[in-house]
Amino acid sequence: MTYIAIGCVAITLAILALVVFVGVRNPVMFKMGVRNIPRRKAQTALIVVGLMLSTLIMSAAFGTGDTLSSSVTSEVYDLLGQADEEISWDTDKQPAPIDQQVIPIATVEEWQAQFIDDPDIEALVPYLSEEIPLTDSRTKLSQPSARIVAFRTQDAEKLGGLQDTAGKAVELSGMEIAVNKDLAEEIDAKVGDTVVALYKGQNHEFTVKAIVPSQVLSGAFDPSTPEGAAVNFEALATLTGKGNNADGVIVSNRGGVKSGLDHTDAAIAKIEPLLEDTPYKIDPAKQDLVEFAQLFGNAFTAIFIVFGLFSIAAGVLLIFLIFVMLAAERKPEMGMARAVGAKRRQLVESFLAEGMGYDLGAAVVGLFAGMGVTVLMVEIIKTAAGDNLGFGLTVTFTLRSLIVAFCLGVIATFIVIFISSWRASRLNITSAIRDLPETRKVNPERGTFRGYYRAALNGMVALALPLGFTLFLVGPIGVLLGIPLLLIGLISPWFYLLRGANVARPRADRTTEGPPKWPWILGLAIPVAGWFLILPWYFIALGLVVFFRDRKPAHIPTWLPAAGIIVPPLGFFVALMQDSKAQIAWSAGVSFAFAIVGLAMFYAGLDRNSSFFFFLGVSLLFLWVAVTLRYFSIAERLSFTVTSALLLVLWYLPSSFYKPIFGELNGDIEMFFLSGMVMVTAGTFIIVYNADIILPGISRIGSRFGRVLPAIRTAVAYPLASRFRTGMTMIMIGLIMFSLVMMATLNNNFAAVFLNDDTRAGFDDIVQVNANNPIDDLRATLQSAGVDTSKIRGAGELRVSGDSSSQVQNIDGKGKNGDVPEFSRYSVFGADEEFMKTNTVGIKTFAAGYTSDREVWEAMEKDPTLALIPASLVTPSDGFGAPPDDGEILKLDEREDNFAPFSLRLRDPGTGTETTVTVIGVMKDSADTFMTLGTGEFAGGLLVSKQVLLDTFPAARGQRFYIALTPGTDSVAYAKSIESALVQTSSDSLEKLLDDQQKIQTGFLLVFQGFMGLGLIVGIAALGVLASRAVVERRQQIGMLRAIGYQRGMVAMSFLFESGFIALSGILLGLTLGLSLAWVLFTSGDIGTEAEGATFIVPWLNLAIICGVAFGASLLMTFLPARAASRVAVAEALRYE
Repeated sequence: MTYIAIGCVAITLAILALVVFVGVRNPVMFKMGVRNIPRRKAQTALIVVGLMLSTLIMSAAFGTGDTLSSSVTSEVYDLLGQADEEISWDTDKQPAPIDQQVIPIATVEEWQAQFIDDPDIEALVPYLSEEIPLTDSRTKLSQPSARIVAFRTQDAEKLGGLQDTAGKAVELSGMEIAVNKDLAEEIDAKVGDTVVALYKGQNHEFTVKAIVPSQVLSGAFDPSTPEGAAVNFEALATLTGKGNNADGVIVSNRGGVKSGLDHTDAAIAKIEPLLEDTPYKIDPAKQDLVEFAQLFGNAFTAIFIVFGLFSIAAGVLLIFLIFVMLAAERKPEMGMARAVGAKRRQLVESFLAEGMGYDLGAAVVGLFAGMGVTVLMVEIIKTAAGDNLGFGLTVTFTLRSLIVAFCLGVIATFIVIFISSWRASRLNITSAIRDLPETRKVNPERGTFRGYYRAALNGMVALALPLGFTLFLVGPIGVLLGIPLLLIGLISPWFYLLRGANVARPRADRTTEGPPKWPWILGLAIPVAGWFLILPWYFIALGLVVFFRDRKPAHIPTWLPAAGIIVPPLGFFVALMQDSKAQIAWSAGVSFAFAIVGLAMFYAGLDRNSSFFFFLGVSLLFLWVAVTLRYFSIAERLSFTVTSALLLVLWYLPSSFYKPIFGELNGDIEMFFLSGMVMVTAGTFIIVYNADIILPGISRIGSRFGRVLPAIRTAVAYPLASRFRTGMTMIMIGLIMFSLVMMATLNNNFAAVFLNDDTRAGFDDIVQVNANNPIDDLRATLQSAGVDTSKIRGAGELRVSGDSSSQVQNIDGKGKNGDVPEFSRYSVFGADEEFMKTNTVGIKTFAAGYTSDREVWEAMEKDPTLALIPASLVTPSDGFGAPPDDGEILKLDEREDNFAPFSLRLRDPGTGTETTVTVIGVMKDSADTFMTLGTGEFAGGLLVSKQVLLDTFPAARGQRFYIALTPGTDSVAYAKSIESALVQTSSDSLEKLLDDQQKIQTGFLLVFQGFMGLGLIVGIAALGVLASRAVVERRQQIGMLRAIGYQRGMVAMSFLFESGFIALSGILLGLTLGLSLAWVLFTSGDIGTEAEGATFIVPWLNLAIICGVAFGASLLMTFLPARAASRVAVAEALRYE
C-alpha cells in the first residue's frame, strides 16, 4: 500500500505540474478555461457532484477498511499488552494426551536464565489456564466457560503486573480471584462477592478481590471470548492437579506494546533452536493476530471497491458525458478561438484547465463525503451486528489511505478529462462558429477491405501495449509474440500523437513549428517512471517520424497492411509509411484489436479454467462482430440487436451448458461486476437501436390523454435522436440498478435457503457444556436441577473433537509445493443414536445404494463405522470464501450423486490411535450452518457415531446437546431455564440465533445497498446535465412549440417525460437483467447446489422502494430545467442563434 501511495502521489504531482505549466506557458487559454467555473454556479455544483463519486467510493472503501483493521488491531493490543509470542506443546512433534501437554516450570526457569540480558527478549512468563464455569453467589448469574488463568507474581510484573481498573496493583493469594470487566458485566460481580467455580463436578469458592481490565493477565486470550479471571498460581495448580507445570509460556519482547513486534522475528530465531529436541513450539501470537486484523480490513476494502466498481464505471461515463456536453456548449466559442489562430493543443489546454478545476474540487468534496459515508456505514454495522461483532468499532482514517483515495480520484478523472478534451478539440471551424452539426469527411476506403486492413493495422499498432500484455496469458508462444508488441506499444502512442503534428508533415506542408514539448516536460517531471517509460520512447518515435516523413511511398499495396497485421513489427513500419492524411476507421481498428485480446482471453479462460477470461474474451469477440458488420454497412440495427441478444443468451446459459463443451470454468466475485457491465451494455444497445418501435404504442396510449400526447411524442423522439447521450445515461442508471437488484434478490433467496426452519434440523435449542464438567445424561441432570423435561421431545448429543486435536486422511492428495501430508487437520463430530433419530439434516449427495435422507440416517444409526461429510469439505477451493487446498486443513474432491462409498482414516495426533470409517453421503450446505450456529465456530466437521469419536479421540472435550421441544413450548424461555439450572452450560434458542443472523445479514445488505446506491447520484446527475443542456440546445425549438400552441405546462411536461423515459428505461433495464440473471444463477445451482430447485423469491417491496426512489429522484432533478424551459420567452427564443 505504501508503494501504491508513493506512485499515486508522484502521478498526481506530475498532473498538477502539467497544469501549472499550461497556466504559465499560455495564461490566456488557461484563464479562458478557468473562468467558466464561477460563471455558472449551479452547473458547476452539478458537475462537482457528478465527478466526486470516484473519490467518494475510494475514500469510503479505504475508510471502512481502516476502521475495521484499526479496531481489531486495537483490540489485540489492548488484550495482549506486552505478550508477543507463545510457547506451547506441539502435537505434530510428539503426540500426547491433552492432560500431559504441559511445560515443567524448571525448564521455563532455565530458559529465563539463558535470556536474562537478551536485547530482543524481555521475559518468558509461564502460565496456567483452564475454562471453568463461574457463578456469582449473590446475583446467581453464571458464565459456563470463563477462562481462569494464573501467573506467578514475579513473572506477571514482567507483563506490567495485574492492576485493577483504577491502576492499583493487585496481588492474589489463597482463594482470591480478580474478575475482568467482561466477566464482571456478564455475572454482575462486585468486589467482595463469592464466586463458585465448578471443576469436574466439585464446587470451589473464590472471593472477588478486584475488577481488572480484560487482558492476558486476566484471562482475555481471545478477542471473541474475553470473559476471564485470574487466581493465585498455586491455587489453580492445586485445583487442576498440574503441580509444578505450566500450560504455556508467554514471551515478551523488548519495547512497548506495539514496538515489541519489531523484535518478533529475532526472538523466534533465538528460541526455536532451544525447542528443536523438545515437544514444544513457538508461535508469533500477536504478529499473527495483527496480520489477521490487517487482512480483515483489506478484505472489506476489496469487497467495497468491487461493489463500488459499478458506481466508479458509471462515474467515468458521467465525466465523459459532462465534457461532451460542455464541448457542445462551448462549440461556437472554440470555433472562434480556432479562427483567430488558436491551435487544437491550446483548446485541449483550455479544457484541461477547466476540467482540473472541477477535478480538484470534486476530489476534495468526494474525500470528505467519503469520510461521512464511512461514519454512516460503521454506525449501521454496529447497529446491525450489536454484540455479535466481537469487538468495538472506532472510526479511523489513516493519512495514507486518504492520500491514495484523493490521488486516485484526481488521476481517474484527469484521464477521462484528457480524452474528452482531445475529442472536443477536433472540430470543424466553420461548423463550430455557426453551431452546426459536425461535417465529417467521407472516407473513400470505408466499407472496403483495403480500409479495413488499414483500420485493423492501426488498431493493433495503437493498442500494442495492452495487446502484448494480454498475449502473455497464452503461454510461451504468447510471450514470444507479446514482447515485440510491448516494444511497439511503448513507441506507438507517441507516434500517433506526432502523426497529426507539424513535425510529421511532408516538406511542402511543414512550417517552422517544432514538435510538442509537453512529453519532454512530463517525462522529466515524473522521476524514474518518466525517465525510463516516457522520454526514450518519445525520442525514438520522434526520430522515426522525422526519418519517414519525406520517405513515404506514393502507394502502399493492399497486401502489405494485411501482412503487417500478421507480423506486428512489419505492421509498425507500414503504419509509419502511410500518408498522415489517410483516414482511419478507428472504431473498426479498435474492435479488431479487442478481438485479438478476446481470442487470447478465450484461450486463457480454457487453459486456466477461468470464467472471467472466458466470458470477457467471448464478449469482446461479439463486439468485434457487431462493429465489423457496421463498418461494411450490413444492417447496423440488425447487427447490433442480434449480436447483443446472442451475448445476453450467452450470459444467461447456466454453467451446466458449458461444462460438457469447455470443461470446468471457475469464477469469483469479479464475475458480478463483469456480468453487469456486459449485460447492461448489450441491453442498452438493444434499446437505443429499437426504441422507435415503441413510438406507435406510446402514441396509442397517449391518445387516451389527448392533451399530453404531443408532449409524450416529443419526450420520446428527442432521446432517440441523440443515441450516444441517451445510451450513456441508460448505462449509468442500468448498472447501478442491476447491482442493487442482484444483491437484494440473491440475499433474500439465500436467506430463505440457509436461514430457514430447515436449518434447525428439527431441533429448537442448543445446549453447550463446559469441557471440564461433561453431562452423561441430560434429561436426568435437568430433572435433578428442577427443569421440566416433559417438554423435551428429543435430545441428541454431539461430541466434538476440534481440528487442532483430530486428523483425517488426506485421500485426495491435497498439498502445497509438492508437500502432500498423509493426514490433515479437520473437526470430527460424534452423534448419539437419539441425534440420528431426531435430526432432519438433509443429504446433498448420496453414495450408491442410498436414495433418501432417512435411509442414510437409519444406516448411520445401525452401523457405527459409517460417516457423513459436510458440503464445505468438497467445495471447490476457488469458490468465494473457500479455504485453500494446501493440505493443512482437509479438502476433498467433489462427489457426484451415486458415488462409490469410500473409506477415511481418523487419527488422534495425541495418541496415534487410528479408526477407519466409510463415507456414505455429503450433507447439505445448511448442515454447516446448523453445526456452527451459536457455537462461535466457522465450519462444520466430519460426522461419525459418538462411540467411534470417543474411541478414536478419548480426550475430545467438546460436548453439546440439541433439544427438540414439544409443540407450543417457548424455545427462548426453555433455553433460559436450562442455563439458569445448569451453571456448566450455555443454552440458546436456534430460532432466535437464526433471527439474529438474519438481522445481521439484513444490516450488512443495507450497508452494501447504500454504498452501491451512491451510484444513483451519477445517473441522476447525468439526467440533470442532459436536461440543462437540452434547454440551451433546443431554445429555438421550444419557441416554435410555444408559437404553434404548446402551453408552458406542456413544455415542462415534455422535459419531465423525456427524463422519465430515459430514467425508466435504465431502471427497467437494470431490474429486468438483474432479476433474470439472479433467477438463472439461483435456480441452476451455479452459485450453490443447495439453491438448485428451490423456490425463487422476488423481494418486490425492496425492489419497489429502490425503483421508486431512483425514478422519483430523476424527475426531481429534471424539475428545475423543465421549469426553466417552460419560461422561455417565445419571441426571444425564435430570434436566438
